[in-house]
Amino acid sequence: MNRREMMGSLVGGAAMVSFGTAIAQPLPSARYVVDALAIGGAGSVDGPEVLAAGMDALVLDLTIFPRALPQATEALSAWTTRVGEAGTALHIIRNGRDFQKARADNKLGIVIACQDASILGPSVISYSDQNLENLRTMHASGLRILQLTHNERTAAGDGFIEPHDGGLSLLGARVVEEMSRLGGLIDLSHCSDRTTIEAIGVCNGPIAITHAGCRTLNSSLRNKTDEAIRALADKGGFFGVFMMSRWLTDRDTSSVEDVVDHIDHVVKIGGVEVAGFGSDQPAMGDNSAQASKVARLADYQARNLGRPGAEPLHGHVTCADMDGPDRMTVLAQALDRRGYLASDIDKIVGGNFVRIFSNATTNA
Repeated sequence: MNRREMMGSLVGGAAMVSFGTAIAQPLPSARYVVDALAIGGAGSVDGPEVLAAGMDALVLDLTIFPRALPQATEALSAWTTRVGEAGTALHIIRNGRDFQKARADNKLGIVIACQDASILGPSVISYSDQNLENLRTMHASGLRILQLTHNERTAAGDGFIEPHDGGLSLLGARVVEEMSRLGGLIDLSHCSDRTTIEAIGVCNGPIAITHAGCRTLNSSLRNKTDEAIRALADKGGFFGVFMMSRWLTDRDTSSVEDVVDHIDHVVKIGGVEVAGFGSDQPAMGDNSAQASKVARLADYQARNLGRPGAEPLHGHVTCADMDGPDRMTVLAQALDRRGYLASDIDKIVGGNFVRIFSNATTNA
């Protein structure tokens, strides 16, 4: 029995899957299993452990703060050193062909991302291409996904927390165009509504929201409008629903079913070819108690009281049944229970991301 046949035998076979354990079983029938936004630096991600948890690849945010040029340069160098070590089980994904290469070599695919375009430096686009040169250098070093803004305004545009939505900046428009030319994805997950729509409009290829929810189901401005989902679908883009339950439901409890509710909505508005998943969690998950996670956010909540994204918590931050390394299996089983075809589960748990990333990086 090959790997795909083994995976296929797990569809509907919950007895063969061990949820919440340190090592998860392979995912049901997935061609490629990709978490479209996870957290972990070059020294903290264990390839064999993540592979054993049923994942083929992770999109990993550069673990730097502040997100600035010197820190990004150092973090990219650290990844180059790590994957160059003898016996490493990691493979940097630069284009679609690398997913096949990583699997053939039994290595975990790593797509390097950064959640803040501040790494390109202060905007000087009106008289210099230095910001774009910085992007080219980072792209050559392996950066393939760049989010225009985190929460606050950057030189590229406005984040969702800003009280006045100025949209995409001059620099932001040039960065969107240049990333498309180089071969990579622009991420709009934390961007304001206007920045999101304007960036989708100027992009010449696929564009992504790697980790967000749907505002129709939860009114937080951290989530995305139906207009944004439609515009993304029209550009052949990707929408990864996250497991940050604080922005998925206002109920006192949460589960993977809340994630699937939001995936259902993405599929309803944009089609199944758009939908995916990005946990916004550590590579191997975080099994700490929800009360502990709520406590960790106390300072952020107090600092941003009354602002978007700091809505009252309801006793949970993430979907607890997805907190383990087997989150993709938990998701696939939930999609199966909801009635999704195996072929569509394939797409949602990784196939859509691989296809869209491959289309975006044809020239990379």
